[in-house]
Amino acid sequence: MKELNDKELDQILQESVSDRIKSRKQINKPNIENFLQEHIETQAVLGFDIYQYSQFDSIRQTLVPHLFKKLYYLSIKNCLKNESFFLEYKTQSDFENRFIDTGDGGFQLFNTPIEALIFAIYFQANIVRYNSGNELHTDLHHLIGEISLRYSLTYDNVYCYKKNYYGPAIINCARIMSKDKLNRFLLDNNTITWFNSELNSIETCLLFEAEKDFPDIPIFKTKFDKETYSSILFGLNKNLIQCLDVLKIGEIKSKLNTISIYSLHIQVAFKSKGKALMKFIMTLGNLNSSGLSE
Repeated sequence: MKELNDKELDQILQESVSDRIKSRKQINKPNIENFLQEHIETQAVLGFDIYQYSQFDSIRQTLVPHLFKKLYYLSIKNCLKNESFFLEYKTQSDFENRFIDTGDGGFQLFNTPIEALIFAIYFQANIVRYNSGNELHTDLHHLIGEISLRYSLTYDNVYCYKKNYYGPAIINCARIMSKDKLNRFLLDNNTITWFNSELNSIETCLLFEAEKDFPDIPIFKTKFDKETYSSILFGLNKNLIQCLDVLKIGEIKSKLNTISIYSLHIQVAFKSKGKALMKFIMTLGNLNSSGLSE
């Protein structure tokens, strides 16, 4: 993403506004708009935070950012190792450079919603492992106890200024997540539209058979190679997703339009080290169909 530069922006503003006013000419708004448009990209923004973090006692609150970062880095490691085919990011730094940290959560930018969905699945899988007392996080689990997360995913414009990210995708993601009190995984209509356009529907993920399907899917076919392809979630002949449901639960109004909100519920069968029983089901979102809080 091309970052807005102070000097370049001031130069464009001077040429398009003050210089033209001095020459008694009309302000050149199209020139400004064209310049700004070069710095705006459509991005998927995954928001997630620990529910009711503010209600924790001071010891738990102090430890939560440490726990979150451990889970965040572990999820990055899992995705880079197991799902690199789907990701534009190739290093931990790539993730960190596109992450807005809020302490008990944050907002992760991705190029496409499928990347965001995959990362959310792995992050929630690590939450399940933590809550089960997996030996990886025993010390923190004894002190903090179980935690719950809520998620939101939007697909809209983002821009970068002074190494910070702004734009409606982030604003709407935060607003949607703040209105959920039921620990769901909420999506905006742009995300649903992207899945409808690229994969026929988000539910299609439940049916993926990489060897049969990916050579025909435009966003996958140019880089799919049966000999080098590797994925835990979507193996050549095996799909770990057990169920996937999506339903519209309401709308929120922004300054310019009304955003339809959808709730996603997805379950994935995983295996993990750290306990005698290695099998577990990761559930992301839930089936509660209640509307959004005011």
